[in-house]
Amino acid sequence: MYTPIIELKDVTMKFKMSAGNYLVGLDSINLKIDESKIVAILGPSGAGKSTLLRIITGLLKPTSGEIYYKDVLQTSVNDKMAMVFQNFALFPWKTVSENIALGIKQGSAPDEKDKLITAVIDMIGLEGFEDVYPKEISGGMKQRVGLARALVSKPEILCMDEPFSALDALTAENLREEILDLWSKKVSGLSNIIIVTHNINEAVYMSDEIIILASNPGSVKATYHNTLPFPRDQKSSIFLKTVDIIYNILTANIMPDIPKTETKEKLAPIPHASVSEIIGLLEVLDDNKGRLDLFDLADEIKRDFGTTISIALVAEMLGFVETPSHDVIFTQLGKKFLDADVNERKILFKEQIMKIPLIKVIFDMIVKSENGSITREECEQFLAEKFPNENSEELLETVVNLALYAELIDYDSRDEELSLISGNI
Repeated sequence: MYTPIIELKDVTMKFKMSAGNYLVGLDSINLKIDESKIVAILGPSGAGKSTLLRIITGLLKPTSGEIYYKDVLQTSVNDKMAMVFQNFALFPWKTVSENIALGIKQGSAPDEKDKLITAVIDMIGLEGFEDVYPKEISGGMKQRVGLARALVSKPEILCMDEPFSALDALTAENLREEILDLWSKKVSGLSNIIIVTHNINEAVYMSDEIIILASNPGSVKATYHNTLPFPRDQKSSIFLKTVDIIYNILTANIMPDIPKTETKEKLAPIPHASVSEIIGLLEVLDDNKGRLDLFDLADEIKRDFGTTISIALVAEMLGFVETPSHDVIFTQLGKKFLDADVNERKILFKEQIMKIPLIKVIFDMIVKSENGSITREECEQFLAEKFPNENSEELLETVVNLALYAELIDYDSRDEELSLISGNI
């Protein structure tokens, strides 16, 4: 009888917010992971990728649902799994060897610990660095220490949370190759790797299965079975075609082609983005003849893919860009805004944000209030009721940021009240 190494059944994760409401981070996740596979968890920022990984390892207990490891219900941290973190998570006051030793299971004899540390240092290429401290080594070497600390426990499943995102491209590429080599040789009993990433190329290059998450709330959009043979050529036509397939699945969920009339009529949340980020995106488009692929745009503005999409969506709500297929394109209005002086920009920005239904609703709430203002608590409560799967505090922050720039709504941080700036009634 077939038994997956990991199975999740109806896993839901809710987070309690400060106003007493709940944010649904993950909703009814069902998935199976087979033995001897590399699985990538891919999705935009806020889709719950890291949360899902921590639930799989047992570091986080879901609000509801069950996690099975080899058909046995998992009720605590799984000692057959080990985690590698994005930010290295090393203790600065401990040497390389001492940091690695933290991964050794309790009860091991001192001489056994020394043998394990020596073996993993040799395996990961840390010879000569045993007695140095984290501050004395590069980011790539720090991540090697994090990897060695994970492998020293001889896990069956290696879990990696954006392990290469803080590294330069060449170092990241070398580490990917080494990890694939360790997995193919089944070093120390390693059976599976689960990697969280926002990088589609990385997911296609490393994994057998790609779990694509949707956001708001986090849910499984699709699972793609990657049959490309190892080693994989990232420049081959079949590799690029696979990347394009994943790209289409991901962007179809995040940036669907919805008729503009429907978008304008529907009361919808505004993605988290600041005015400075929107202007920065427009400036980059202007430097690139008014059109860029989403991934190229993410590289240019130095933001991750999910954040780039959020900024592009707000810019589209304002009428400054269009987002057909994979591209972000300057509109004439966007070009006009960018070429305008500060005062003209504010006037144009005010005109455009008043076309966003949520801004209009909050504006009307203030106009209709008895004393010409509403409290932050009232506004957050309204947002939480309308959009229970959104972070109401973050959503309000976005609304206030846009409205302040347009000199439409004022926010008194002392009294925590929103009111109209004189001349806007």
